[in-house]
Amino acid sequence: MSDRKKLFGNNKGKGVSRDREEENALMLEQQNDMRMQELDAKVSALKNVTIDIHRDVTEQHDLIDESTNVFAGFGSAFNNSFGRLNRMVSTRHKRQLCLYVAVIVVVFFIFYYGFGAFWSSSSSETAPILDDHSALHNDADIL
Repeated sequence: MSDRKKLFGNNKGKGVSRDREEENALMLEQQNDMRMQELDAKVSALKNVTIDIHRDVTEQHDLIDESTNVFAGFGSAFNNSFGRLNRMVSTRHKRQLCLYVAVIVVVFFIFYYGFGAFWSSSSSETAPILDDHSALHNDADIL
C-alpha cells in the first residue's frame, strides 16, 4: 500500500455516498418546505372560513335578538290594544257602538266581495279575448 492511500484512505466510495446523502437530505428538506407551505395555505384558508362562520353566527345572533325585541314590543302593543278594547266593551253604550262598527265592517266586506265578483264576471263577458291563432284565422278568411 502506498503512503498516500494510508494517509487519505480509500475515500472514493465514501465521498460519493456523502454527496448522495447530502442531496437526499437537501431534497427531503425541499419537500418538507413545500409541504409546510401547502399546510400553511390550508391552515390560512381554514382560519378564514372559521372567521367567516363566526361573523355569520354573530350577525344571526344579533338579528334574532332584534327580532325578539320587535316581537316583544308587538306583544305589549297587542296586550295594550286588547285591554283598551275590553275597557271599551265593558260599558253598555260602548258595547252597542262596537256592535254597530262590527256590522258595518261585515256589510262592507260582503258588498266588496259581492260586487267584486259581479264586476269581474261581467267585464270578462263584454271583452272577448283574442289570441294570436284567432287573429291569423281571421286574416286568412279575409283573403
